[in-house]
Amino acid sequence: MSRARAGDEDQFARIAPYYDALMASVPYGLWAGYVSQLALLARRPIRPRSKVLDLATGTGSVAIHFAQRGCDVTGIDLSSAMIEEANRKAAEEEVDVLFLCRDLADFDLPPEFDHAVCLYDSLNYVLDPDRLKQAFANIRQALKSGGILIFDVNTVRALEEELFTQDNRPSTDVEYHWVSKYDRKTRISRVQMEFRIPSTDEQFTVIHRQRAYTDAEIRSYLAHAGFAPVAAYDAYRVTPPSPDSDRVFYVAAAADERALSRRCAGAPRTVQASDNGSPSPDAQCPSRRTPSEIYM
Repeated sequence: MSRARAGDEDQFARIAPYYDALMASVPYGLWAGYVSQLALLARRPIRPRSKVLDLATGTGSVAIHFAQRGCDVTGIDLSSAMIEEANRKAAEEEVDVLFLCRDLADFDLPPEFDHAVCLYDSLNYVLDPDRLKQAFANIRQALKSGGILIFDVNTVRALEEELFTQDNRPSTDVEYHWVSKYDRKTRISRVQMEFRIPSTDEQFTVIHRQRAYTDAEIRSYLAHAGFAPVAAYDAYRVTPPSPDSDRVFYVAAAADERALSRRCAGAPRTVQASDNGSPSPDAQCPSRRTPSEIYM
């Protein structure tokens, strides 16, 4: 995935040609399976012919996966370089996906989608709370009444603990050395990412920034945009988040007008533990997060 950047395409343009090599260890099929399980728990299963909007699609791996399952998929991303890679991959896989270069905080699509997904902490890249509110409003506008949005975020704890500080050297494809620094006042994490391509000895540095949002802020912004109810899950599981969670998935339903008129914005639904709290059978629950699990 790429990110929901609100204005800095260069964060991903430089890495776009190497992005899939960097993410080679990511089990996209399992991630899509976990998203499908969350949709099923929300009683909005993703079926063949479902219209799916993949937000911050990056090089399109998840969008292509859902297209291969028979869904009608549109993917949007701010980075034209990532969209170019996505179109190339879709052509190689011989699947039809409409990829558009759009900013999450400034796009307008008709209300025709059954599901919207936004993965790999893309929304943390929206640094301005007002722009995140606008992104949620745009997504709500694109969903049918009763459609659902599924997304994940890095938690405040994840950025406070500076989990972006990573090093994979030596590596055969893409080497990286990342150092993160979290500002508790602004709640913004600045990550200096140094890359080296061993095959060519090419070296370059990019700076990424993410903002930490609290659960209360996210629920408030979703309610304001017209989403209710909202459920939250500890990543890769079907149990509620805990103070130790470093990634949280949200499932938010696009309320219809009658529900909106009755909604109490301060009373979102909290997901209950399922069965014995075991990990999802469709996704792995890593004991620690690797760079490919926290990056993009």
